[in-house]
Amino acid sequence: MSKLVIVESPTKAKTLSGYLAKDYDVKASMGHIRDLPKSGMGIDIDHDFTPEYVVPDKAKKTLNELKKALKDKDSVILATDPDREGEAIAWHLQELLGPKRGKNKIEFKRVVFHELTKDAIEEAFKNQTDLNSDLVNAQQARRILDRLVGYKLSPLLWKKVRYGLSAGRVQSVAVRLIVERERERQAFNPEEYWTVEGKFTDTKNKRPFKAELVEYKNKKIDITDENKAKKIQSELINDSFTIKSVKKTERKKNPYPPYKTSTLQQALSNVFGFTAKRTMSSAQGLFEKGYITYHRTDSLNLSPQFVNSARTYISSNYGKEFLPEKGVFYKTKSANAQEAHEAIRPTELSRRPDKKNGMTADELKVYMMIWKRSLECQMLPAIYDQTSMEVLSETGYGFRATGSLLKFEGWMRVGKLLSVSEEEETLNILPEYSESEKVLISEITPAQHFTQPPARYSDATLIKQLEELGIGRPSTYAPTIATIQARGYVTKDNRYFIPGDFAYVVTDLLVEHFPEVIDYQFTAQMEDSLDEIANGDKEWVPVIREFYEPFEKEIVEKDKTLQKSEITTLGKSDEKCPECGHDLVIKLGKYGKFLSCSNYPECEYAKPIEDENSDNDKNQDYGKCPNCEDGTFILKTGRFGKFLACSNYPKCKTTKPYLQKIGMKCPKCNEGEVIVKKAKRKIFYGCSRYPDCDYSSWTNPMGKQKSPDETESLSSIV
Repeated sequence: MSKLVIVESPTKAKTLSGYLAKDYDVKASMGHIRDLPKSGMGIDIDHDFTPEYVVPDKAKKTLNELKKALKDKDSVILATDPDREGEAIAWHLQELLGPKRGKNKIEFKRVVFHELTKDAIEEAFKNQTDLNSDLVNAQQARRILDRLVGYKLSPLLWKKVRYGLSAGRVQSVAVRLIVERERERQAFNPEEYWTVEGKFTDTKNKRPFKAELVEYKNKKIDITDENKAKKIQSELINDSFTIKSVKKTERKKNPYPPYKTSTLQQALSNVFGFTAKRTMSSAQGLFEKGYITYHRTDSLNLSPQFVNSARTYISSNYGKEFLPEKGVFYKTKSANAQEAHEAIRPTELSRRPDKKNGMTADELKVYMMIWKRSLECQMLPAIYDQTSMEVLSETGYGFRATGSLLKFEGWMRVGKLLSVSEEEETLNILPEYSESEKVLISEITPAQHFTQPPARYSDATLIKQLEELGIGRPSTYAPTIATIQARGYVTKDNRYFIPGDFAYVVTDLLVEHFPEVIDYQFTAQMEDSLDEIANGDKEWVPVIREFYEPFEKEIVEKDKTLQKSEITTLGKSDEKCPECGHDLVIKLGKYGKFLSCSNYPECEYAKPIEDENSDNDKNQDYGKCPNCEDGTFILKTGRFGKFLACSNYPKCKTTKPYLQKIGMKCPKCNEGEVIVKKAKRKIFYGCSRYPDCDYSSWTNPMGKQKSPDETESLSSIV
């Protein structure tokens, strides 16, 4: 009889079918077949936190199809992904498809492979095992823990802050990081400093070079204002200069390790502006099509077989001079990394990233980065000739110039041929000068600078920070970032996260009243506990109970003591209430900040804060109201974003939609304006004269193209 093989997706099923014999029937579960209910807690707290799983409506059809496919089969092979989530999906399938008492027993087996290749699949099917209950328990523990936090803490936020807010064990920590970084920026006081650059040459018409002033009489020089810079400039004009020293050294630049999940997400963010979600979606497709090894990993390990194949490829395509004596193996710093897993690498190096070969455009970019890095990490370092030259003036001013010349490309050869580099290095080649040689200064350029605040977090830097703190694991970074955007806690300006008003209020509330939920160290320790459950070193129920019992008591207490009016009052304003004379206070309401009378509820005066629109928005003429004599349209912000309303409101309640223009005439009719429009969770660009003109574009016709995830976050603002 034939065997039923179950994977998660149709793409993976199609790829796997190509390697298995005809007596294997491969079906897809379409992801999770069973989960906690969407409404209600779904956890029996009084009976050891037993989860109450349900089959969602969208999965019932799939489950019935799997049951039908099982009728003429004598065994089921569960071939879901090789991680905790995949193990849990396999367990749910076994629980649902397993025979009831008294019926014929069907054998369930588990196969695990980290790449969809013929050899890996054959090896996995030769070594079938039972389900790993420790991995299942670890996934259940995480799911239950996050459900307890969300379903206990979120309703408290609804009552004390605003309905619809959510809290999460990892998402709230990510929001806290973004909020604290923004506060660092707000508190930052820029300091002025100046630099002085000199341009030098000699009497023999050698090529000139530039050097920066770094010291005065052997001490570091600090130029704090323009007067000091101008004084130095005047002193240098009539000074004489000599080459004090010329030092030549060799510098090596080693290749980077192969990718793991977090570094792949960081690289795609830095090079192509991909969000973590976009990167992981593409990587999932590549894995299921058999192009790469499993993409959720924190290991830097590479198999000896792959290292040997990489060395052969490098020798044949780049030359033996690019190869080190032995293959290079990297050690993972994380103590909890699963070394049985591999780093992310191509399954076949012969499949070069210069043709799509069934890949989407995004998948090709992700594959190119993985393919490139997997070769680079097995090549020799790049070698530079580095020159450092010091110039000394007769009065004691010291300048320094540095230059580099790439003399051996090493691993950088791969990126050069692909025209993709993860970092740009500007080389400055210095002319040949000798020590004690006299030089002339032809230009002196003082320049004003200001110290810069710490940069906002991007996908790349937020993932890096979470990983360094030990918060989250490879499978959690992308969904965490997607969640805090979907919940409206943060928006994106270009690639960088900006916290909204509610992010500050919720973070402050959690830090003060629920420090264990949002504490960096505690969250990292909880991740370690989940790892110990996965390794079989801890039972999951005591871990959950140890957290939940004090947490639940705190929830009950804070529900009684916290006052919404105190939490949502952000501070005093300089204005007085026009109706009763009391101070107006800044409050946070359903649609953002507004001014309210401090004498509330005796006085119910309130008004919106009219500072959310840019000066450009405020100064625009939006036309006259057609329904009253002296009214004009002004820009307002409401529940669904910006809109135009009559200035005579509430006497006149006329409104009309706000058209966000990009400053360009329609390229099709040349009459209307190109405006931003919204379609579901994306934005697109269309003509303001629609339906008379049907011009539309998914990309900005001004030339700035947004990624799908960037447009998704932008649409929530617009």
